[in-house]
Amino acid sequence: MFASPISLSEFNALVKDVLNEAFPEKYWVTAEIAECKTNASGHCYLELIEKKAGSDQLLARSKAVIWANVWYFLSAQFQLSTGVALSRGQKVLIEVSLTFHELYGMSLVITDIDPAYTLGDWAKRRQEILLRLKADGVLDLNKELPWPLLPQRLAVISSATAAGYEDFCVQLKESGFAYQWQLFPAIMQGEQAESSILQALDAILDKADHFDVVILIRGGGATADLSCFDSYELCASLAQFPLPVLTGIGHERDESVADIVAYRALKTPTAVAEFLNGKMMDNWEQLSDYQNYLEQYTQQFLRREKQTLQLFAHQLKSSTDGQVHRQRMELQKKTLHLQTYSQRSCQQQQQKLSTFKESLHQRSLRQIEVNKHAMALMQTTLKMYNPQEQLQRGYSLTLHRGKIVKSVQALQAGDSIEVRFRDGSLLSQVKEVKSSSERKSSSEE
Repeated sequence: MFASPISLSEFNALVKDVLNEAFPEKYWVTAEIAECKTNASGHCYLELIEKKAGSDQLLARSKAVIWANVWYFLSAQFQLSTGVALSRGQKVLIEVSLTFHELYGMSLVITDIDPAYTLGDWAKRRQEILLRLKADGVLDLNKELPWPLLPQRLAVISSATAAGYEDFCVQLKESGFAYQWQLFPAIMQGEQAESSILQALDAILDKADHFDVVILIRGGGATADLSCFDSYELCASLAQFPLPVLTGIGHERDESVADIVAYRALKTPTAVAEFLNGKMMDNWEQLSDYQNYLEQYTQQFLRREKQTLQLFAHQLKSSTDGQVHRQRMELQKKTLHLQTYSQRSCQQQQQKLSTFKESLHQRSLRQIEVNKHAMALMQTTLKMYNPQEQLQRGYSLTLHRGKIVKSVQALQAGDSIEVRFRDGSLLSQVKEVKSSSERKSSSEE
């Protein structure tokens, strides 16, 4: 059977008594500051964490407070001793006492800080990363990239469900500029955040020609959740990325290594959108100025060129008229010269033609006389060779089958022949054919 119940305030009072009895003294504690802020009353409220060695895994987390009267002296002493203000990322050695309030719960009250216990491992790691990036020569590479004119193609790395991403999209849509953006979803806090963001960067790099700017944004969250943005591998990738990187991953009091290496670090996603809109407006106004200047320059240029063309046209007309006149005079002179030359040449050719005609006539007459004499000789010769003339002179003409017999070899015994004389012809028959050699032999015998 349960004991008589007590109220929550009574229970908290018991807890308070037990804690006060169990922890009556003050303790020196090492911890890392994940959050540190001072309110209007001057009290400093902190969030203390402890991480597993070699990783970002949290082992412990606790709230702490430094009351205003103590904070005034501790903060001044700490900054004077270390050269830096007490802030997030520092690992500190603090003197604390445990308090428990029935309404506000348990918290640690810091009463002293050892300034000799300087920057914590987290801040040291950030400093080491910055020094390493600087030694590698990549710390300012992204800042040195040229800013694109009218950057409208945006590659956005964020959580799809983040309120900051939604605010960012609203700002872009309401700007009136024709932005085009593609979300590359990534986990923005926790142990998987770094690898997730690196994968998104690799995906953007594969399509780098399709974008002008990379936007890395996240919504609110605990300061301790920003540790992934102090990773060397992630920050080295951001510093060497071929496109300008804008970050909006923290709050007013936070600056990560990713913010330092980025082209421009803004505090919130909305601030990133406002920065883009401002750049677009500046570029738009600059282009408008260029357009107005170009229009004015073009008009002035056209006026000057028109005047120049008119002057050239007048000069060309004057020059052309003069040239035409000179050429006309030259043509008239050449025409007159040609006429004179033609007449003189025609006269000379007519004289030559008359001389040649007379010479040709004389030569023709002489040639005719020569040809007449030759023809007379030929007629005499032909007359001498005329068979009829030969018959008149006492010769006879033997024909066989209508053809003149020129050799006895053309005849043979029994052939009928016709022998023509001056006063008639006779028909006979060959009885025997003898050659010249045969007749010679017969006569010798």
